Amino acid sequence: MNAIHHKLALSLVAVAASACGTAWADPAATSCGSVTGTQRSIVERADESMDALRGYVRSRTVVTGIDMQDVRGSLDTWRAAVTCQKQVAAAKASADELAKASAERPDVVLSASR
Repeated sequence: MNAIHHKLALSLVAVAASACGTAWADPAATSCGSVTGTQRSIVERADESMDALRGYVRSRTVVTGIDMQDVRGSLDTWRAAVTCQKQVAAAKASADELAKASAERPDVVLSASR
C-alpha cells in the first residue's frame, strides 16, 4: 500500500465518521437510523425511477401496509439512513483493508504515514 492509498483510506474513514457520528465503529449503531428490508428496497426503487417506486409500492401495499403516502412522508429519512449505513460499511471495509495491509507490510504503512 503506497502513501496515496494510505491517505485515501484514512480520509474515507474520517469522512464516514464525521458524517455518521460514532456509528463508524459499529455499522448497526443507531446514529445512522434503522431501516427494514422493505424500506431499503423502497429507497433502491426510488433511486431507479418514480415508475419503479410506484410499481414496487403498489405491488406490496397489501403485504407491507406501506402505501405511497407513507413513502412520501418517510423516504428522505429512509434514504438518509441507507446512505449513512453504506458510508459506514465503506469506511469499515477501508479500515479493515488498511489493518490487513499494515499487518502484512508494516514497513510500507509506517513509511507512508511519515
